[in-house]
Amino acid sequence: MGKAVGLITEYNPFHNGHQYHLQQAKQLAQADTVIAVMSGNFVQRGEPALYDKWQRAAAAVENGVDLVLELPVAFAIQSGPFFAQGAVELLVAAGVSEIVFGAEHADWDFMALAKAIQQAPNEQQIFQQYNQTYASSYNQMLKERFKIEITDPNDWLGLSYALALLALGQSDQVQLHAIQRQGSAYHELELQPQQFASATALRQALRSDKLNPEQLALYVPKGTQRLCFEQSPLDWNPVQQWSLLKYIVMTRDITELAQIYQLNDGLAQRLQQTVQAYWQFEAVDWDDFMQGFKSKRYTYSRLQRNILYVLLNITQGEMEFAMRHLYFRPLAFNTQGQAWLKNLRKQAALPLIGRVNQENSKTILKLDVRAGRLYEYFQPNHQVINKDVHQHPFILKGASHEMEFK
Repeated sequence: MGKAVGLITEYNPFHNGHQYHLQQAKQLAQADTVIAVMSGNFVQRGEPALYDKWQRAAAAVENGVDLVLELPVAFAIQSGPFFAQGAVELLVAAGVSEIVFGAEHADWDFMALAKAIQQAPNEQQIFQQYNQTYASSYNQMLKERFKIEITDPNDWLGLSYALALLALGQSDQVQLHAIQRQGSAYHELELQPQQFASATALRQALRSDKLNPEQLALYVPKGTQRLCFEQSPLDWNPVQQWSLLKYIVMTRDITELAQIYQLNDGLAQRLQQTVQAYWQFEAVDWDDFMQGFKSKRYTYSRLQRNILYVLLNITQGEMEFAMRHLYFRPLAFNTQGQAWLKNLRKQAALPLIGRVNQENSKTILKLDVRAGRLYEYFQPNHQVINKDVHQHPFILKGASHEMEFK
């Protein structure tokens, strides 16, 4: 079967920076097969992806990835440590020998830092402060004990990948490599006249339809160009989001609302009070609303995920069940990826989902099917086709014109 290298991705959408990451990873690992674990219809910040997971996975395979496996929504819409836990466990079970990720400080030894943190005594004591976020507290610990600060998102994820490998006992079997992130800063809002644009700026330009074909070709490879020409990006309508959130929050008592995943420590009451304060408005400025919901203890991203948990009606028990029942779900692959999948099916390290049926749609796929329905609710044409149930993986056989959903 040869050797496989693993990538942990969102591809929202796949751009030139991702292609550089892919090429460097394959060369660094001397791998025959590239396996990407990719977030589904919702991404880590608690927002919907620009294009659905099938479309993004197909573009990734067109651009050189051999196999795209879905990162289940139970991990995809979590903080870095849980996001990393699910992605790393999937890649380890898929048989990769190396995981390569982009980092702002690729010269750091993330595994050595993770081992030092793992051995540090009384690590949790510092996280009991209620006047700052968990990330700020963690950074404070790193600064005090290890004379290092982590302020960039990909560095945080790199550390999380290392800690996840250690937790799985796989730090000797699976190598972790960082490559230097290129181009614009992660949250850069303007497209710069360079090859690697930030995904944030690219999404903003695509939503506002500001890019002509020649400009688009400067920032994304051909597979993504095809996707952008054929599909309109999803623009999460704040009016729809607000209307749905109001209904859910105001038709439940506080005890029911507190059953939603991570809506604890007074957050259920805070959310209900914030919604009540804006109740008379048919539409709200979402940033203004979120500032009303915000507290010193939680980041904007954490609270945006809380809103998504409410919209998806995910309870603590449902999330815990989903996180205990990981599975392989291929979204797209080429012939090389198909051969790797065939071997995975024989090994059966985790359940491999080929078709959605009555049983798995009500058990291990329950949250992903629910997330797919919510994603469709926010699409502008309001087509309710339950794609998450009926769509088959995307297969690339040879040239891109032979690509089809099977």
